[in-house]
Amino acid sequence: MAESAQGEVKSSVRTLQILKLLSSYQNGLTFTEIQKYLEIPKSSLFVLLSTIQQEKWIEFDARSNRFTLGIQAWESTQQYLNSSQLISVAESHITELMNDLHSAVHLAVLSGVDALYLAQIKSDRSFDLPSKVGVRLPAQATALGKSLLTGYSDEEIRSIFKNLVFKKFNSATIGSLDELLEEVSKVRTNGYSESNGELVERFYCVAAPVTDKTGKVVAAISSTVPKRYLAEKRVTKERMRMSVQDEARQVSEELRNYS
Repeated sequence: MAESAQGEVKSSVRTLQILKLLSSYQNGLTFTEIQKYLEIPKSSLFVLLSTIQQEKWIEFDARSNRFTLGIQAWESTQQYLNSSQLISVAESHITELMNDLHSAVHLAVLSGVDALYLAQIKSDRSFDLPSKVGVRLPAQATALGKSLLTGYSDEEIRSIFKNLVFKKFNSATIGSLDELLEEVSKVRTNGYSESNGELVERFYCVAAPVTDKTGKVVAAISSTVPKRYLAEKRVTKERMRMSVQDEARQVSEELRNYS
């Protein structure tokens, strides 16, 4: 490994050590105390603390001369707790949706231009999908992504996707920002979104947004089946749309009442 890369790794490790240490001390620690605990050279520690403070991961109280965790650390913790709460509330509903439709069911949130998959219930009928927990898939090519985008104005969506080169996975994939805005407008009106093979041609997917107590879109849930299930009349699009919207409403209601 190059010397510069080794230095970056060491700095990253030390940054994590500082954050972990401060998380154990609610009232914070002084520069001397941090240096004593971690045995980082003073000159290196000064630079690290200054950088972490600039990024708002830590704060410095001049009156007590103590460093504490900052607003960025708090926000990240809240995001984690919100995701955990969301999964806990949604789990029984997405399981029920799978049992009802014999489909693969997913829960996702928006992360940049992608749908980030938080939870998955595999179908009791075997078929493979590219979506797994922790995977990011392009929002414009997924039903989940389109539902998630209904929580944003057209102006905000333009800002989110301004630097994206739209990739067409096949002829059905949305290929431009204007097309995406038109599709999201339809989703707002209908209350559900669809992906008719836009990412993987052989699958049909329906999704609906999940909202919190303020009405903000915080997630979406989806149901996916092979297109042949529709042709074989094992399930209908209408039934999928109704079931997904119903479960999304129930999850939203529970989130509003969650204490």
